[in-house]
Amino acid sequence: MVRRIYHKKSSKVPAVLKLIAFVAVCALLWLVGEKVVSYFGFNPQKINENSMFKNTTFHADVKEIITRDGIKAYYLRDTNNPIISISFAFENAGTAYDDKGELGMANMVAALLTDGAGKYDSDAFKTILEQNGIVISFDTDKDDFSGLLKTLTKNQKLAAKMLKLVLSEPRFDSEDIERVKSQFLTALQQQKEYPQSQFGLFVNKSLFGNHAYGHNPIGEASDIRHINAQKLNDFVKHHFTRNKLIVGIVGDISEDDAKRLIDDIFADLPETGMQVFVPEARIDFATRQEAMNFKAAQNMAAFVAPSVKRDNPEFYPLYIANEVFAGQGLNSRLSKAVREDKALTYGVYNYLSLADKAVMMRGGFSSTPENFDEAKKIVTQEWAKMGAEGVSEDELDAAKGYLLSSFNLRFADIDNISATLVAMQKENLGKDFLLKRNAYVQAVTLEEVNNAAKKYFDPQNLVWFNLISVQSK
Repeated sequence: MVRRIYHKKSSKVPAVLKLIAFVAVCALLWLVGEKVVSYFGFNPQKINENSMFKNTTFHADVKEIITRDGIKAYYLRDTNNPIISISFAFENAGTAYDDKGELGMANMVAALLTDGAGKYDSDAFKTILEQNGIVISFDTDKDDFSGLLKTLTKNQKLAAKMLKLVLSEPRFDSEDIERVKSQFLTALQQQKEYPQSQFGLFVNKSLFGNHAYGHNPIGEASDIRHINAQKLNDFVKHHFTRNKLIVGIVGDISEDDAKRLIDDIFADLPETGMQVFVPEARIDFATRQEAMNFKAAQNMAAFVAPSVKRDNPEFYPLYIANEVFAGQGLNSRLSKAVREDKALTYGVYNYLSLADKAVMMRGGFSSTPENFDEAKKIVTQEWAKMGAEGVSEDELDAAKGYLLSSFNLRFADIDNISATLVAMQKENLGKDFLLKRNAYVQAVTLEEVNNAAKKYFDPQNLVWFNLISVQSK
């Protein structure tokens, strides 16, 4: 799940609306995870037209820097605009690491952190950010707790001061806690009305059982009601520690100033805190069908299969095979077969999920009840065909071409770049990854792709979950 919360002075009413909207797509976020599927308006051609990198190859001189106080970060200087973006993450502090009896804690902290810090109450804090063009936001997924600081270069000292206050002296005032509690409890109630949300909870509970990944991403009502300022401060103390910290900094700032800025923000954090262990999820991938009934306009399907970790030699071959099978746009095999040729759905997807404790391929679609069985049949047939026949040379070339040319699109926004620097460190990709990534794609052979397809597109390891529409009596 990726859910950035931008806090502004006038955010109280919008915060409720955003949370309810989040509930409506909760299942999709959990099922789709790291990527937004094509039928939600992804237009790579339009993005490319607006990208500053559309006619260039991204040559990034990323440096690994170590500050005076010993904090490591990836740094990239970009003087095109007088802006600095710092992305950071505290590993193993996401929703899966909430203590028993405190489910919802990580999300509560993310929602409350910029509601005041130090001597500044919520309104005063947000006013300072707005008047000085400073953005501070926070984000939780299953594994990590992450954040973003974006500021004009001239306001970097003030921005550092405000973020340091947030991380070390959050206020967690009672009225703010009660307001956010009410929003979360409302969201849990709304969750019961949305078929997407109910289906997402069903799929994750079926997949993960009692594993932490099977928890409701919003939390549990009884736990949320008992969250208080002391528990919120304990979370910050235990999880916002230097041994869990990853930092990426990009922008109009010198290397020496970047080191000083990082120390100004993070150097006083505790070195270590509470360590929470979450085991690998044990997923049964033996082919089967599980279903739930719910009042909905359409039937929904989700399917999962084994995959590989990011550092596995088979990652790029499988990644390319899946690009042929279910990549972006309308030219993938699934999109052609299920959407373009038969018009059975508005969109169908499959992607490689890289959650720390459960790598897998995850896919899905929705369709009308009368088209549902045929759509499932076609997906299954295409899956088996991919495993049995693999891809052609032309398909390989087309997939590589798209993956090579579209790679630069993610660098059109400075925040995406700083977040990528964090991901590079988390996945141990090396500081030269941005220079080497396209070579990794280019080096993959047809034989390697088809070997991966044969191994992982096995219909005997394809698990289906279905939401079947029922009408009220």
